[in-house]
Amino acid sequence: MPDALLLLAATDAVELVRGTTIAVVTLVVVVLAVGVGAFILLFRRGGDRGIRGSSSQTELDAHAAALLVSLDDRVRDSENEVGFAIAQFGAASVQEFTRALTQARQELTEAFRLGQQRDIAVNEADRSRRRTTLQMIALCEKALLLLERFDSDFTERRRTEAAAGGTVIELTQQLSSLREHLVRLQQQQDEAAERYLESVLAVAIRQRENARQLLDNATQHLDVASPEISETGVNAVAELLHLAASDLHRAAQQLSASELTLAEASDAEVAVTRMRDTSMSDLREARVALDRAQDPDTASGIITAIAAVDNALTGTAVRAGGRHDPFRQLIVLTHASAELDNALATARNQQQRFEHARAAYRGTVLAARSQINIVKEMVGRGGVSANARTRLAEAERQLMIAEAETDPVEALDAIRRSVTHARDADALARY
Repeated sequence: MPDALLLLAATDAVELVRGTTIAVVTLVVVVLAVGVGAFILLFRRGGDRGIRGSSSQTELDAHAAALLVSLDDRVRDSENEVGFAIAQFGAASVQEFTRALTQARQELTEAFRLGQQRDIAVNEADRSRRRTTLQMIALCEKALLLLERFDSDFTERRRTEAAAGGTVIELTQQLSSLREHLVRLQQQQDEAAERYLESVLAVAIRQRENARQLLDNATQHLDVASPEISETGVNAVAELLHLAASDLHRAAQQLSASELTLAEASDAEVAVTRMRDTSMSDLREARVALDRAQDPDTASGIITAIAAVDNALTGTAVRAGGRHDPFRQLIVLTHASAELDNALATARNQQQRFEHARAAYRGTVLAARSQINIVKEMVGRGGVSANARTRLAEAERQLMIAEAETDPVEALDAIRRSVTHARDADALARY
């Protein structure tokens, strides 16, 4: 019996030792895993910039100490900077900087705390001490980068303030020039309104009125900023001047776009005349081909196409003194021409197809661009569906294909697809 008790006791002791060993090993693995994870995370954050790997603990301590001193000085300087910035630019304009300074101060406090913790634990393991030092370095570098960004911003802003007087003069001159442009454009559009339907000029008029509103906004900003400018060069007007400059830039873009839209209407009008002449020539060719048609199906296709072109020519005729839509006329002629092209494809040789495609392309590309610009303008105003935007993107893609294509027939096919997608996009945008 004593031997049995002795054996039982020995077995319990072995199991105890084994359990304890497993627990210790598990604890060590967990600690090491956490340490490695933190160490990797620290490096990913860039906290050991240029000093990782073989740097000694002494080198790390020296680097951390230098960063602590630099950040402490920088935070103190920034606290003084806030007061000056508020006086110069106003409290509202430095709110973001104030938040950044608060964050940097917190990072500094945490870095100091870690340094204190590291220095007190004199018996701390080398790996743990290194990890703490790297955390300090990461915190300091993060805070310094945050504050340096605002240094650059304030420097640029003070440069703007110092030159405020000259900037106002320059912006006022731009404003005057753009207002003259606006007056000329108004006169051109008034004259165009006698020839074109209202729908032709709708986009150009909206662009012109957008420009007028932007010029009025710029005028208000300059009126507010001008009295605040003094000879000392310390003027809290940078934001107003930035807004005025932005409005003038956008107004110039709107005026140019409106002028281009008006010019495209004039180009389309010329293209309609050319396409009508081409269509009449195509009709003569089609009637000859009809007489030579080898089978009823071919003859039927030519007859249908001739009727379509006749209707297009009738519908695009402009009465003396009447107003019209040259872009719409181009689209009508384009579709009729495409139908006739298909009917005469077998009767034409390659050179004839190329020549006809080149002639038809010029007018069709104007129709495509006009329709695309109309939809893009509607998208800019917002509220246009994803389907309309998808068709618009495809219309623009087909336009790019057409412009890059060297084969006239392929280019014409692509630009006709662009017109179709642009018209679909327009319909969806208005739905």
